[in-house]
Amino acid sequence: MMIIYLKNLTSFIFVFGLLLGCGSAEKSVQKNNYFAWSAFLKQQIIGYANSNQRVHKTVVLDGKKEVKIVSNVDWEKEFALYLEADLNKPAYEKSYDNLSEPGFYWYSLKKDESLPVKKMIIHVDADERPTKVEIEISQKNFLFETRKKLFMNFSEGRIQTYYIEGMQQFFLAEPTSYKILGVLIAK
Repeated sequence: MMIIYLKNLTSFIFVFGLLLGCGSAEKSVQKNNYFAWSAFLKQQIIGYANSNQRVHKTVVLDGKKEVKIVSNVDWEKEFALYLEADLNKPAYEKSYDNLSEPGFYWYSLKKDESLPVKKMIIHVDADERPTKVEIEISQKNFLFETRKKLFMNFSEGRIQTYYIEGMQQFFLAEPTSYKILGVLIAK
């Protein structure tokens, strides 16, 4: 009788343990150590994707200039370089000095770190919405070197203009320089 009781008790404890293990797991929420730039920009992209926003775009590639009005913009591709500047990646957690003060966020890559985003400055309004963003990105190895400066201006939390200036050079090749200016056309 005691053996049956112990078997039943053991089975009960085992099943109870399994049921506890099947409970709803908490979602892991990524902690932001820096301004939630990527999340903010993704919201902008969603807003523009659902509108027919046009852009007056100027591209200068190695001194040759092209100007056009662009409709049906793929905003995810258009702002891909800006999205890459997300500092809230787990590997970046302690890689930047925070030089922020009221009115702006300033992150500067620590001297002993080797990440592409070297500096990010985000000026914000009283509602903590960006008014101006500046990002410096550079990478260098034995095959290539690339440098980019990205700027974005906002009005009432909405993108108004963006500007990218960059240079890339592959091993034994001439450097290529480019500039891109986008001005969102008011509706």
